[in-house]
Amino acid sequence: MKKNERIAYAKKEYERWQSHIDDEELLREMAEMEADEDELIDAFSSELRFGTSGLRGILGPGPGRINIYVIRRATRGLAVYLRRSCEDPSVVIAYDSRRNSRLFAEETAAVLQEYGIRTFLFSDLAPVPLLSFSVRHLGASMGIMITASHNPRIYNGYKVYNRNGYQIVGEEADAILNEIERLDYFTETAEGKGNISSVGEALSQAFLDRILELSTTQTAPELCRSLSVVYTPLNGTGNRYVREVLSRIGVGAVHVVPSQECPDETFSTCPTPNPEKIAAYGEGFKLLDQTGSDILIATDPDCDRVGVCLAHDGMKQLLTGNQLGILLLDYLCQVREPVCGQLVVKSIVSAPLIEKVAKSYGLHVINTLTGFKYIGEIITALDRSGRGDEYYFGFEESNGYLIAPFIRDKDGVSTAMAAAEMAAFYKAQGKDLIDRLKEIYQQYGLCKDQTYNYLFEGPYGREEMEKVMDIFRNTVNTTIGGRRILRKTDYMEETDLPRSDVIRYVLDNGTEFIIRPSGTEAKIKVYFFFSGKDETAKAVEEIILRMRSTG
Repeated sequence: MKKNERIAYAKKEYERWQSHIDDEELLREMAEMEADEDELIDAFSSELRFGTSGLRGILGPGPGRINIYVIRRATRGLAVYLRRSCEDPSVVIAYDSRRNSRLFAEETAAVLQEYGIRTFLFSDLAPVPLLSFSVRHLGASMGIMITASHNPRIYNGYKVYNRNGYQIVGEEADAILNEIERLDYFTETAEGKGNISSVGEALSQAFLDRILELSTTQTAPELCRSLSVVYTPLNGTGNRYVREVLSRIGVGAVHVVPSQECPDETFSTCPTPNPEKIAAYGEGFKLLDQTGSDILIATDPDCDRVGVCLAHDGMKQLLTGNQLGILLLDYLCQVREPVCGQLVVKSIVSAPLIEKVAKSYGLHVINTLTGFKYIGEIITALDRSGRGDEYYFGFEESNGYLIAPFIRDKDGVSTAMAAAEMAAFYKAQGKDLIDRLKEIYQQYGLCKDQTYNYLFEGPYGREEMEKVMDIFRNTVNTTIGGRRILRKTDYMEETDLPRSDVIRYVLDNGTEFIIRPSGTEAKIKVYFFFSGKDETAKAVEEIILRMRSTG
């Protein structure tokens, strides 16, 4: 569609929305964007597409943003799908601390109720791992989490979980999308009535009890007493749950960052509440300095990701998601001896070094596409075949980890507990986590990792991203940055995994890099793994920036 056609379409859709909605805040926002063509195109010329990650987008009016009309339409489509595919469907709904999260959760529950679907709604903030646990614990048909995870504060989203407790994949997502696309944003909801039950405290306690069963210090309860931890929930759902498990494993001192302890929909001290990014740790660093604590732990707003910082030789260091994953696997193998042949499941964009660590402990590594739902899918398949005990550990480089499969998504609560216990374990040996990481590198070989994110915002961002991927797919075949390409894998072609818009390169100096568009944001991600000085990243960046500047 040409730009003038997109503008014309956006203005027509803008007028339609203006005539149908009665939300004063959305109408005010529409009035503010009326004279901005790019804003109109972004918000009204296309729809947020429902997929395996549900919906995620910027808050605001229009089909290209997240608002109650987009939420209602998605829920109507999901309700129709459930009525057709389940005899007695039920749904669990949870939400985080973002702007409108509770409103969207209540709207979702109301729509499901009108379709006669039994609904369980949390009465307070709940983390992703608790929702995943609750779906299976309650025997629900699906779960819905209102969150935009670690995205900037202007975002919100709508994650959908299947009956097995992991995010929907493949045909199920397509079937729900087909039902959604049959509906208008302003379609009247079907008549009917269902039950809305409040999820009670007993379920939260059952979840916490299962988490505590995973504690690696049960036989040595005194181990954590000398440990001092700074914790920040980044104004999110982890506050209650992480603090409780740290208290119950006996951590001597837990200092919670005051400005990030309670919900704050503006995320005033961490506009991008992402524990992968050092910018999220400013307030935590202040408290780390004040208390002289051993470790700083952060969880994102929906508490499925965990980050760890510490002061080492007078310098504050943020562990990468890969480094933390490698440390956790190595630690767990020391204190929870694996059975030979048990499985470590990781995404293809996670550090290859973990394969060496796993092999040394007799573990087998399975690689999946990016997205913890694929790890959940493998866990479920193992369970169904009576091989559930074969799972040992799962992780993604984006700070997502799972140490036990009774949850089917990444879990910030149990991971925060394991990180604290790991820090206490090495402290008792006179070491910190950086010391142990250096020992691992000495044993298995150095493997540095670096992830680059390139934003493609605005109405034409997706088109520009497609052009970048086309360049790498079709023209970057023999050399890049003066290095020879030894092996190139395009996951849109036949591999052992489902087709995906991902390309992997192995170069003649041992460097590996993977490029892919994000499934939830308008950005391209590039993952590098290298052992020494390498200039390939500059060459990759030049190609991306050139395409972005020329459109």
